[in-house]
Amino acid sequence: MKLTSAIEASQYCDSLRRELSLVRYNPDLHKMLKNIEGMITEISKKEVTCRRSKNFKLIEAPLKTLCDSIDHLEKLILIARLME
Repeated sequence: MKLTSAIEASQYCDSLRRELSLVRYNPDLHKMLKNIEGMITEISKKEVTCRRSKNFKLIEAPLKTLCDSIDHLEKLILIARLME
């Protein structure tokens, strides 16, 4: 998956939240999603700085980390759904 902005990531997190609601309550997965939402907030702040300075290289590494975290959470949700 390749996300390019915090807005896209936020929309994707909404879909993850819906998928997570279909799984029996698992506090660890909910905590991971909350941490991802925190990462999105930080990326959003960095995007504002990047637009002002016109240097978008500052958000490449955080976006990659965010994509990896979302991918990991997706896999854990899939495993949790398969175990039900």
